[in-house]
Amino acid sequence: MNQDFELKELGQIKYFNCRELDKTDLVITAFTTRTGGVSRTPFNDLNLSYNVGDEENRVAENRKIIFDALGIDYRATITAQQVHKDRIVLVRKEDKGKGALKYSKGIAQTDALITNIPGIPLLMCYADCVPIFILDPVKKAIALIHSGRKGTELELTLKTLFKMKKIFKTDPRSCLAAIFPSIGPCCYNIEEKDKIDDYWLNKEKYNGKPISLRNNSGWSLFR
Repeated sequence: MNQDFELKELGQIKYFNCRELDKTDLVITAFTTRTGGVSRTPFNDLNLSYNVGDEENRVAENRKIIFDALGIDYRATITAQQVHKDRIVLVRKEDKGKGALKYSKGIAQTDALITNIPGIPLLMCYADCVPIFILDPVKKAIALIHSGRKGTELELTLKTLFKMKKIFKTDPRSCLAAIFPSIGPCCYNIEEKDKIDDYWLNKEKYNGKPISLRNNSGWSLFR
C-alpha cells in the first residue's frame, strides 16, 4: 500500500484513508475492509452493499457501524445504483439519504457522484473496480467515482472532471485525487478476446504499447 494511505483501526473496524485528502480538513475518506461487521458468510463481515444478496438489516447495521465510527449519520448517506456506465450526478441537499436504507432508493444508473455541499456523505461499493476520490480544495467540491473496465473505457473520470469544471469552475490542476485498492494485473484475466474492447488494444493511447496482452489462459489488463 502506498505511503499516502494509512490503515486505521477503530475497535474491530479497519479501513484505509488518504492522508493527503484528509489533512486538508475538508473531507473524511474511508475505504473499508471486511472486518468489524455483522454479515454472515459469504458476506462476512462488513458488507456495505444491499445489492449482493445479503440481509438488508445486516447491511444497514454495517453501515451504521462504520459511519458511527467516523462520526457521521449513516441515514444521511447518498449512494447510487451502479451500472458500469458514465452517468454523473450532481448531489443536492434534497438528495440526502438516498440509498442509505434501501438499494432501490439510491440514485439510479449512476457511477459518479459530485457535490459541493458540506456534511453530505457519499458512498459507493466496489468489488474489483477502481475507487477514485477527487477533491477540489479551492472550490471545495468532491467526486466519488466507481470506475470499472467499462467506466474506464468510457473515460468516466475525465468526464467527471469536465463536469466539475462546468458546474463548480474546478481547475483540474488544483485537484487532489486518490485511487484506492482494486484488482491488480495478477488477477484480472479475460478468457475471450471479443470481450476486450478496442480501447485496451489501442497502442497510440499508451505510448506505443497496448494495455492488454495475451497470456496462457486469455487476456490480461496489466496497467
